[in-house]
Amino acid sequence: MNRMKYNPTEMFARITIIILLISVVGAVIFSWPDNIKKALMAFWIVIPPLWLWFEFCYLYERGITPFSKDFEKYKYSQELSKNLWLAISAILLLVYFGKVPGL
Repeated sequence: MNRMKYNPTEMFARITIIILLISVVGAVIFSWPDNIKKALMAFWIVIPPLWLWFEFCYLYERGITPFSKDFEKYKYSQELSKNLWLAISAILLLVYFGKVPGL
């Protein structure tokens, strides 16, 4: 039996996409109460940066992440992830509460 090598970064990305879809669909289609929306926003705002920190401090040092042998590619992937996280956070704020801070 040929098993794929377990990659925590890919697993986290899959879980994040599923939670994001649930968050958007739940807010748009099911009109969830504000408490649930706030909890999902808090989760979305806190967990991805914690993951990026954990990935660098723990996984990158052990060579478990993608691009573990090329720091520039790894740094670039972290930068892209950060920008995507910021954009999705702003979109969720707009979808959930109808406004984006600062606008």
